Amino acid sequence: MNAPSLHLVQTFVAVVEHHSFARAAHALGITPSSVSRFIKTLERQLGATLLNRTTRAMSLTESGKRYFAECHQALSQLTQAADMVRDEQTLPYGALVVSAPVAFGHTHLVPYLSEFLAAYPQVQLDLHLTDDYVDLVSEGIMLAFRIGRMKDSSLIAHKLLENRRILVAAPAYLKKRGVPEVPEDLYQHECIVSSASQDGVLWRLFSAGEERTLAPKGSVKVDNADAARRLCIDAHGIAFHSAVTMAAAIDAGELVQILPQWTGRETGVYCVRPNRRIGPAAQGLLDFLTARWQQK
Repeated sequence: MNAPSLHLVQTFVAVVEHHSFARAAHALGITPSSVSRFIKTLERQLGATLLNRTTRAMSLTESGKRYFAECHQALSQLTQAADMVRDEQTLPYGALVVSAPVAFGHTHLVPYLSEFLAAYPQVQLDLHLTDDYVDLVSEGIMLAFRIGRMKDSSLIAHKLLENRRILVAAPAYLKKRGVPEVPEDLYQHECIVSSASQDGVLWRLFSAGEERTLAPKGSVKVDNADAARRLCIDAHGIAFHSAVTMAAAIDAGELVQILPQWTGRETGVYCVRPNRRIGPAAQGLLDFLTARWQQK
């Protein structure tokens, strides 16, 4: 014999919980006569009387007590299963492949990942920290963080943070070599040159409509901002790099901004992704990080 239909079981449980056919009918949004009919059908299918009914009272038979206990537990499990599936559609879950520049990743992503993964344990994160210009589609990157001007129009880009290059140096270096007062003074200093892009080799400085383009010299050349930041903190020279990657060191007093009236052009930090629907894990990480950055 097939198991009784779910709506019959739900009606029986509602009658027992509300101690009334009328109140059960109201809770289920059906008529009392339908409730009575469903209970009779259920008892007929089971071949057992579940409820003792008189004109003034209602009580469970011994079979009814056992059946209610099992059905109540089963319906609770069904409700929990449905809630779990609904939660999976709204909470971040699944594989998430993310790319970010090395220095930016160390300062703006990695410090928050433990909290994110603890909050959303169903996310499987694959983080790529690289200063290479990664092809998102061919390498399966779901979400990338990029600093500077966007080049690939086939990608969806959303600006997250304001940013521009700034000049920074360690207090120990400035104490030893002095503080530059005009851009041309940089030629008299050790400069940490970046070989990662043309912007790192030629320093373009802007101030109130004026522009200076310098080709700085120094004994140290690096290919990523993380190395430049570390060497700058260790007093090896002056660096010209993104404000967002130098901000933590400035806040900690490890670096100071010099010639603050002279900076690079506004570029920004962007979230970049392939031109398709963003998944719940990627959207969850993006929302999480954006909220944390806004608190700083």
